[in-house]
Amino acid sequence: MRIRSVLLCLCLSVLVLSLAQPAAAQRAGNWAIGYSLLGNNTIAKNTSVLPLGWMGGGAVELSDGMSWAFDVSGNYAAGIDVCGGVESRAIGIASQSAACLEGVTAATSADEYQGYSNMRPEAMWCSPTLSKCDVKALSVGAFTGPRFGPTGGSVRPYVHIMGGAVRSARVINFYSHTSTNWAFQPGAGVDVDVSDNMAVRLQGDMRYVMFGNSSQAGLQTGGEDYKEFRFSFGFVFALGG
Repeated sequence: MRIRSVLLCLCLSVLVLSLAQPAAAQRAGNWAIGYSLLGNNTIAKNTSVLPLGWMGGGAVELSDGMSWAFDVSGNYAAGIDVCGGVESRAIGIASQSAACLEGVTAATSADEYQGYSNMRPEAMWCSPTLSKCDVKALSVGAFTGPRFGPTGGSVRPYVHIMGGAVRSARVINFYSHTSTNWAFQPGAGVDVDVSDNMAVRLQGDMRYVMFGNSSQAGLQTGGEDYKEFRFSFGFVFALGG
């Protein structure tokens, strides 16, 4: 069902592009770069905010009030608690509380050790023989879609709806557990001019990520969605004119 929704959105995107002005009448656009913060990320058990991040993007103006936008971003967090505030050293599984042994997603009796590694909590990937147990989380997303808003004036609010993919990873020492999923990203923002060719941008987005179900047996085609929010701040530079 969700894959059909993605295909429908792609078809609508093609329709939007077909309604663009002739090349001679089209305007240029802009590109942007700045900082982003990602919240409610669930790739690691004991973190929900990835505070270190960047964003980049651009837009091509198709007509008055509509552009085609592109957005990429990356977010990162390090020094995540293994469990109960333990960061600098690993402790044995026998010494962990029951809460520390909960996975990011629930495992079933049919799930096997290596294929569904995200089900194993951070504590179970650590070893008492290691001098420390570092947990890191990162997420990279790429999206594209239509953006609507005025193209003139010194203050330009906008809204957009984008589709794309998100790749997340939980890294514990030398173990890396990754997940790549389709996602939608509706959002809104505002550009405020600070000069003829540069503006300051504030933007907020809500990501709907199509994560796997509780067994992760259908990671790419089924399962439960989860929501992330992203805040970004940066500078926008005009192209052409």
